[in-house]
Amino acid sequence: MTKISLPELNNKKRASSIFLAVGAKKTGKTQGSINIQVEMVKRQGKPVLVFDVGRQSEYDDYITIALDDLSRFNRLANKEPYPFFVCRDCEDIDQFFTGVNQWVKNAFVVFEDATSYMAGNLSEAVRKLILNSRNLCNDYLFNLHSLAEPAPFLFRHSEYIILRKTSDVKLPAKVPVPHKIEQAMTEIKAENARLYPLAEQPKLAFRVIDITSAD
Repeated sequence: MTKISLPELNNKKRASSIFLAVGAKKTGKTQGSINIQVEMVKRQGKPVLVFDVGRQSEYDDYITIALDDLSRFNRLANKEPYPFFVCRDCEDIDQFFTGVNQWVKNAFVVFEDATSYMAGNLSEAVRKLILNSRNLCNDYLFNLHSLAEPAPFLFRHSEYIILRKTSDVKLPAKVPVPHKIEQAMTEIKAENARLYPLAEQPKLAFRVIDITSAD
């Protein structure tokens, strides 16, 4: 897999961003997310917090943090040479959002398999989390399966789409900068056909798209 490169991570004074990682299964979303996590720690000095209610094995070696301990997240992270944390046990998902919004600062928070709570009408806790991201200096990454899933509110308040192969045939009207998305989809399809031609191979091609500008 090609390493995801985000040039802005070299800038210590950059504003926080929201990333939408969109791709079907077996397209490398989780590994791509982990690559960005490493870059965030190395280049930005930001601890990582993964919300993983699906219990993906890739996060088994991360430091487990309970929902009740989010109030101590930054203090705990400051003590760790490798500050990679995962929260998995959460009966009420909105409690996690509220806890992050109240206690977690200057961090990179990853929401694995976010489809169940980022589609349709977003809860008030989710909206507050997104709107307050820059005040907290938090970067957020949401892993999703298709461009049809995210609520329009999420598109409006995000800066980047990390796009991989999806099941999308026609772009929903809510998708920003459609010309850039369509061009990326064409390039991804061609690259997957060239580099991963066998049916059983993961389709790992991706493009990083700045959706804040039409250029």
